[in-house]
Amino acid sequence: MSGLHIDSVQLVPMTQEEYAAYERAMGEVIVEAGGIYWRRVRRFFYRPLVAFEPMDKVGLRGPRGARLGGWQYVVQDPGEANSSMSFLMFRNIHEYTLQSRRRRRQVRSAEQIFAVRRIEEPEELISAHPVYVDFQRRTGYKYRVDRLDPYRFSEWAREVFRHPKVIVLGAWKDERIHAVEIIHLVGDTLNLGGFFATTEALRENVGSLVLHAVRTLAARSPNIKQIFAGLRKQGPQASVDNFYLERGCEVVTLPARLHVHPVTGWLLRTFRPDLWRRLLGQLVEDPKPVAPAVAVKPDAEEVP
Repeated sequence: MSGLHIDSVQLVPMTQEEYAAYERAMGEVIVEAGGIYWRRVRRFFYRPLVAFEPMDKVGLRGPRGARLGGWQYVVQDPGEANSSMSFLMFRNIHEYTLQSRRRRRQVRSAEQIFAVRRIEEPEELISAHPVYVDFQRRTGYKYRVDRLDPYRFSEWAREVFRHPKVIVLGAWKDERIHAVEIIHLVGDTLNLGGFFATTEALRENVGSLVLHAVRTLAARSPNIKQIFAGLRKQGPQASVDNFYLERGCEVVTLPARLHVHPVTGWLLRTFRPDLWRRLLGQLVEDPKPVAPAVAVKPDAEEVP
């Protein structure tokens, strides 16, 4: 039976510790410093695990691994800012409706084709390996390319299910999975943790349907304030944001404090001024045409 089958899905919030453990299990480098969990987003460069939460600059210590590179965080006091960070957020989530005739048509047509429900067992997720391979070949996306190997994909799928508060949704057609969405609730924010789908399913608007399912889940949960879809991207991944922005997502820009080792800062300003401007939060146009890629992990590619 096609349509949404998500009435039994319960979103249980993860603690910061649980979220850090999950991200480590997914292969991310997460360290703790000064009572804060930090994510290594590039070698020698870190941001907080929950990057959009404002922090008090007083007494804040960055991770040891950032001493030769840098670290950045959103500040409570705009007067302390020397940069900015932009995030993709769905807000006013309890007022969500399919108001756009075009989006409503996309979702309704996809509902006639796909059944969206929670993936309950690791074996079900493992069966989606061909979907992941299709996604990688279509996009050329380099993040976790090792999962093209069936054994590594199987290991990853089993690890996901060792964290019971992580929700995995699947879109079925003809008794096969054609799309996967991973979500997790941290505090009052629902995170989009990764989406991939077949080329055929994307043409049949499965992306719109799965996002509709996620927003429906959030809208009926009074303890959820917002949906986080990642940092605003530039360069090759910038086109990914359009999928969300065309469906009600907002770009939320917040004041941030950037700490960079003096030598590293000089090298960036001298030899890669485009990267330096990105760290400051300035828009840098990418002159190269980019093929759209809907499915990405929100925190994997936001650092230039």
